[in-house]
This record gives sequence, C-alpha cells and structure tokens, in this order.
Amino acid sequence: MGRVLTPLLVRFAAVYILLVALTAVFVPFLANSHPYTIVILAHNGRPAEREFPLFRTLTRLDLILLAVFAAAFIYGMVHWRTRRWCDLPRRRRVRWRWLGLLAALAVIASILIAIFRHNVLDVRNYRRMVRQGRAADAIFAPIRWGYAGMEPLRKNLINQRPSRAHWLGTDGDGRDVLSRLLWSSRIAMGVGFVSQLIALSIGLLFGSLTGYFSGIVDLLSMRFVEIVESIPTFFLILTFVAIYGRDIFMIMVIIGITGWTGYARFIRAEFLRIRRLDYVAAAHAAGLPLWRVLFRHMLPNGLTPVLVSASFGFAGAVTIEATLSFLGVGVPPPTPSWGNMLNAAGNPTTVFRWWQALPPGLLLFITVLAFNIIGESLRDALDPKLAVD
Repeated sequence: MGRVLTPLLVRFAAVYILLVALTAVFVPFLANSHPYTIVILAHNGRPAEREFPLFRTLTRLDLILLAVFAAAFIYGMVHWRTRRWCDLPRRRRVRWRWLGLLAALAVIASILIAIFRHNVLDVRNYRRMVRQGRAADAIFAPIRWGYAGMEPLRKNLINQRPSRAHWLGTDGDGRDVLSRLLWSSRIAMGVGFVSQLIALSIGLLFGSLTGYFSGIVDLLSMRFVEIVESIPTFFLILTFVAIYGRDIFMIMVIIGITGWTGYARFIRAEFLRIRRLDYVAAAHAAGLPLWRVLFRHMLPNGLTPVLVSASFGFAGAVTIEATLSFLGVGVPPPTPSWGNMLNAAGNPTTVFRWWQALPPGLLLFITVLAFNIIGESLRDALDPKLAVD
C-alpha cells in the first residue's frame, strides 16, 4: 500500500505546488476588476475607442514575474528537447549555456522593467460603465474582482455568505474572498522563494569555504553559525516591524539571513567528505583555480542534502509569514495573505465566519504539507540507506 500511495502523494504535492506557483504568476489575469478589453462609447464628441485596461495596469511585479516565467518555460522546453541526446557531456553543456543565457536575460529584463515601467492607477468602475451604457463589448477576467475591490458598502454585502456573485462570500469590507485567496498565493510563494534564495546563497558560500579550509577557519566559522542560530527569527521580525513598520520584502530578507545556517552545516559536512576524494586532488593537480574547484566540481556533488532542507525551509517561511499576518504584523493592508484572511474571519468564541476561515486555512495546511511531502520524497530518493527493498 505504501508503494502505491507514496508516488501518488508526491505527484499530488508536485502538481499542487506547480498550480499555486502558476496562480501566483498569472493571478492578475484570473481575478481582476479591470477587463481584458472594452469599448468606451462615444461621449461629449469623443469617438468610441477600444482599450485594454488589464494589460495597461499590470504592475512592475506582474511584468517581472511574467519575464521570469517565460525564461523558466523556455529552459524547460530546452531541457525536454535535449533529454534524448546520447552525448551526456554535450547535453550538459547545452543546458548550462541556455540556463546562463536565460537567467541573464531575465535579470536584464527585470532591471529594465523596474527602471522604465511606471505603475498605472485606474480607478474607473468598468462594471458600472457597462451597466450605465457608457461601455460595451467588455471581456472580464473569470473573477471580476481584484483583491482590494469592494462592493458598495451596504449591510447585506458585508460578510456575505457564499453566493452566485461571490462564490466564497465577502469579508468585512465587502471584498471578494475567492479573489483575495488567489492573490494570497503570490505572498506565500514570494516569501518562500525569496527568503530561501537568500538563505541558500549565504549558506552555500559560507558552508563551502568552511568545509574546504577546515582548521581554525572551521572552528571560528561554526562558532559564528551557532551565534546566528541563537537569534530568534520571529522576535527579530517583530522588533523590526515595531521600529520600521511592516515591509514584506524586509521580512523576506530577515527570514533569509537568519535561516541559512542549516544549509551551511549540510554543505560543510559534504565538503569535509568530498575534499579528500581523488577527483578533487586531480583538479588541484591540473592547476584549476580555487573558485573553480569549489563551485564547479565540489559544490554540484554536495547539493543532495540541501535540496531536502530547502523544501522544509520553504514550508517554514510560509508558516512564519502566515503567523505574522495573522497577528497583524505581516503584509500591510489591503494586500491579502492567508494569515490576515484567517484573522479577519473572527474568533470562534465570539463571531466566527467559516467561509472566510476555511479556504485560507485549508490552503495553508495543504501548501505546508505538500512541501514536507516533497522534502521527504527527496530524502528517500537521494539517500540509498533509506531505500526500500
């Protein structure tokens, strides 16, 4: 039974994480109050004209995520097309070249977008314009509400139960719960990805140097690691928020710069083992520079435990952000997060609105569970001692 369920659970977890990531990238096209296209009818002598409000109001972050996704998609196609090449060294060279090229293009595109793109604020109510006959031929997103879009503040549209107009109901400000639920995936994936990217970068560099040189360098470095591990991440974030206010990017940075020690320990242990192997001695004998020996030959062979730890670290980062938002010190309003949506659902001992609490709580639980399942499966697959006969 375990042999049947385990692959199914791993596939479910991988597909779920992929869907959440795709939702985070494409959520502006799924839940938005601005239509894809609309015809503004003639008014005061102006001719009718077709506009594309949704595309015009895409933010810098939206465009950067689309550029990164395009680069990742192209690399995935290259990886898939080269999978049947018999020449393994050539296959690796081609994939690494494409990876470097696409990564550079994604970085350059992101920088250019950040410099030259200006966010556009469009406060027109296009649904009202269509109802009043001032616009026509509007094509809206599947969910016609943005994460901050409010219904008219009438009593029956605040904390409304699920209905045809709002499939998961509305919150205390008349905002669509389903739309906010989808937009929250961007915060969850963003916090996990950025914080773990920072932690991996620091941990890989620090652990590589510590494990290679050993001796007094290793002794002092590990004492520094123990000092960093003694810093309580959660209370450090609370202190930062109390002094400087809520900044989601700085929360990601704090999680990253306090969460790299585990990666450093894993890489150090692997480098202590690998540096005595024959191929490392051969690389030194060939006169290769130190950075090439460390990061080109040793590091790729020491990443096995880091991949497992990264999955658990991602789940931990998502949990920390949700906890902070639930306490009211996470992302600032009106930005949605699964944590602040749980907070807005009320207190079970007084007023509790299940339609606001169940969806974010369920998605948070499944997301953390999915990352843990992936981490466990990677550990079982990469550790031969755990292989089942």
